[in-house]
Amino acid sequence: MLPPIFAAVAALFASITARPAEDANRLTQLFAEGKSEEIASYFSASVQLTTPGKQGVYSKSQAKMILSGFFEQHKPKNAKSIQQGKSENGAHFLVISLSTETGEYKTTVFYRGSGKAMSIHELKIEK
Repeated sequence: MLPPIFAAVAALFASITARPAEDANRLTQLFAEGKSEEIASYFSASVQLTTPGKQGVYSKSQAKMILSGFFEQHKPKNAKSIQQGKSENGAHFLVISLSTETGEYKTTVFYRGSGKAMSIHELKIEK
C-alpha cells in the first residue's frame, strides 16, 4: 500500500495526463458529428483557420461561419484521432482523420488549456 502522499501525487498525475486525452476524444467526436457551433465555442478571440478555399486569421464569429459552411458542403461521416501531443511552446495539438461525403480530410487543431478552459487558436482542414 502506498503512503497517502504518494497516492495523492499519483492521482494528481493521472488526472493531469488524462485531460488531454479527454479533450482529444471530445474534439474528435464534435468533428465526426459536424458540430460547428460547439467546436467554435472553444475558439479563441481570433483563429488562424485553413479550409479548402479559405485561409487567414478570422474573428471567432467569422471562423464559426466558415467552419459551419465547410460542414454544410462536406457532411461528416466519421472522424478518428490519429495523433496528439504537446508542442515546445506548450500548446496541444490534435490530428484528426475526417471522413466526409466528399472525401477524406486531415484536420489539425492547435489549442491551449483543457476542458472548459480549452482555447483553439489554429485549425487546419486540408484535403
